[in-house]
Amino acid sequence: MGDELIALELSSSAFAKRERAEAFHQIYGREILRLDIEPLPDTELQIDMSLRALPGMSVAVATTSPIFCDHTASMIDGDDPIFVLNLDGSATHRQNGHETLLGPGDALLTTNGLPGTATTHTTRRVINWRISRTLIAPLVRNFDDGVGRPIDKSNPALSFFLDYLGIVNERQTLANPGMRRAVVTHMLDLAALLLGATEDAAEIANRRGVAAARMRSIKAYIQAQAGNPGFSLASVAAKQKISKSYVQRLFEIEGTSFTDFVQNHRLSLAYKMLTDASFASHSISEIAHRSGFNDISYFNRTFRRAFGASPSDVRVRK
Repeated sequence: MGDELIALELSSSAFAKRERAEAFHQIYGREILRLDIEPLPDTELQIDMSLRALPGMSVAVATTSPIFCDHTASMIDGDDPIFVLNLDGSATHRQNGHETLLGPGDALLTTNGLPGTATTHTTRRVINWRISRTLIAPLVRNFDDGVGRPIDKSNPALSFFLDYLGIVNERQTLANPGMRRAVVTHMLDLAALLLGATEDAAEIANRRGVAAARMRSIKAYIQAQAGNPGFSLASVAAKQKISKSYVQRLFEIEGTSFTDFVQNHRLSLAYKMLTDASFASHSISEIAHRSGFNDISYFNRTFRRAFGASPSDVRVRK
């Protein structure tokens, strides 16, 4: 696998109904997914899947009808581990002498290096994260003992892992090769914490991968809440269950500050509304307020400093 981002969309609907199961099984199941895939009795096959591949890892997000998947010995093409993150529905996985029933929110470690089966009992949404064994195994104590066993879903690293995983769909973010490598590194950190990281790996992961995941979550919260009157550094820290000083330190590591990030987001939000025809009937003061500015004079000054024009000038040019 090269250093580029690879994105694929797969769907059983691409095939005629009468030949759907067999065609999907042959073209996608065996060739790409390395699985024998069969619909359960009295059900129609329906699989919609997005695949994203980065250096050393791949992510498959799928919605499937009830199916039976068999990873036979003849289909083994390596020994990379696969994290199965069950979002909705239920399924039974059998591998490495273990049988595990997954419900919503459950997770499991499997491997491409051993035969195994998975029976999806209901319509199911699932994420499969495949990572190079050579990258993850050295970071985890007794790595092979975890294969076939469920992952503790009360582990705080699981929520960080799931939240951060969404970055694989951000093509603009991942256009930079350095960012692609950083994402893989952060995912490895979080996965190691999920499986039982070595002491050294845990220390690094908390300083690097967890910090990156927290920042992603913090920025998303800011973008969603910055226009609310009650929004503040304290509310962000409370939401993340961390101290205000730690939030500030995370921004300082990125070479900015919490205050500057929030203000820049609010200014960008105001600019977007001022140049959006659907907000033409809104006054500038109303737009300022909706963007999180309660002082119209301060808004006008900071807007002009940021964009080299007043809010009314920007609205005139739209």
